[in-house]
Amino acid sequence: LSYSGASADSLAFYHRALHQFACYIEDPVASADAAIAQQPDFVMAHVLKAYLHLLGTEPDGIAVARESHRRALALPMTERERAHQVAVGHLVRGRWADAGRTLEDLSIDHPLDALALQAGHQIDFFRGDSRMLHYRIARALPHWGVDTPGFHAVLGMLAFGLEETGRYARAEDVGRRCVEIEPLDGWGQHAVAHVLEMQGRRQEGIEWMRGNVAAW
Repeated sequence: LSYSGASADSLAFYHRALHQFACYIEDPVASADAAIAQQPDFVMAHVLKAYLHLLGTEPDGIAVARESHRRALALPMTERERAHQVAVGHLVRGRWADAGRTLEDLSIDHPLDALALQAGHQIDFFRGDSRMLHYRIARALPHWGVDTPGFHAVLGMLAFGLEETGRYARAEDVGRRCVEIEPLDGWGQHAVAHVLEMQGRRQEGIEWMRGNVAAW
């Protein structure tokens, strides 16, 4: 993917923020801010900051996201980045279904855009759209491989979508694979825990959640 306005140093902070966001660890907002401090014209750093404040669903985050959106709109950007801007604009206005559809189209055109997948996945989650929780990620999966950076996050999202559509065995397999690749991936951890809960496997669930507490 190309990134308008980015430098090597700012892109490193951006990728750090994406990893933190995918795993639900540390402070991705601080990393996004660091990327912006390095390169104020880095479009996707502003977009990421907006998503983080919107998908956190805290009312105070809307004003921050609106300002990030405004700053990014003034910058040169690619069509892919413009689609993200459209999605953020929908979210700022509370149009979650429109944002989800915009990101669905973006992911069809750019299936390796991890941020589009995760933002869309979170929107599906908040909207209770179990079908899209699975299909949004499954559609992109063939373009990813174990050597692709961030592959664990795609598996974690797929596992949760499978669990939410009742495909428990596959969900457990995919979720466990996710955590094998990246023990810090809280979404994959959470997906397997859901499977064990839904199947009444209480002791296994306890063991799963206590198995590597230091990692998460």
